[in-house]
Amino acid sequence: MNIEWLQSFAEAAKQKSFSKAAKETNLSQPALSKHIRNLEDDLESVLFHRTSTGIELTEAGERFHNRILPVIAELTSIRQELRQFRRTTPIAIGSLPSLATYYLPSIIKELRLLDRPMTLMLQNTSKELVQSLQEGRLDVVFVNTLDIGESLCSYELFSEPYYAVFPFDHRFRSKQTVELAELCEEPLIVHQAPCDSRNHITSQMELLGLKPNIISEVAFGDFIYGYVMAGMGITIVPELVAKNISHLELFSLPIVKFKRSISLAAKSSKLGSQLYEFMLAVD
Repeated sequence: MNIEWLQSFAEAAKQKSFSKAAKETNLSQPALSKHIRNLEDDLESVLFHRTSTGIELTEAGERFHNRILPVIAELTSIRQELRQFRRTTPIAIGSLPSLATYYLPSIIKELRLLDRPMTLMLQNTSKELVQSLQEGRLDVVFVNTLDIGESLCSYELFSEPYYAVFPFDHRFRSKQTVELAELCEEPLIVHQAPCDSRNHITSQMELLGLKPNIISEVAFGDFIYGYVMAGMGITIVPELVAKNISHLELFSLPIVKFKRSISLAAKSSKLGSQLYEFMLAVD
């Protein structure tokens, strides 16, 4: 039995009419009648009999009614309490640093309209974020699509190319795009492992039978661009980042056929679809 069956039973007993009970519970009469039949089948007892003026409880129905009313009240109270708890419990969001900096701020601003508090946790790789989601430390994550397991509810949000970032005086200044193979001999500055972009650069070059010429590793932060401006090498970043460093004395070129896809993932399909639909509505 479920609470909807019980609520239909209690309202029918109160109204002494299936049609009136259906109106009070915002159900169709066939739907309410089905609830009653399901309950009677589950209890193996007839709960109502019809009269010339409507319906009345049978003896079994009276016994059940007396016992179940306090249970319905308690279940209703528990449901309301848990809904209130959910509304006051923060939605724990996980994100890659680049998304948290350039993509999520406006999204989170809009998501606050859901009237729930939120927390944001950054991790350097999608695999770490997915693991935190699976272990229950996060409710939803924004990660690379390829790192999402089949057991999770996910929605693809967008895809974007990677860009190579150069100092102004670099010999590629006149180009419009660049091939990844053209970059394998360039002195490359990357973030320290673990790092999604670093992993993608390495794996993509290996597919081409190449090896990146990593000459320096730096901690996460914008000072990597200072290294590039000083002529110490180049770096590779997602488009989101490249579009937000145009104020620096650098230039960037999209890398042909080198992209990443970003998705929203959640363990709860209800929360995942709710957030995704909300994002579509405010986009």
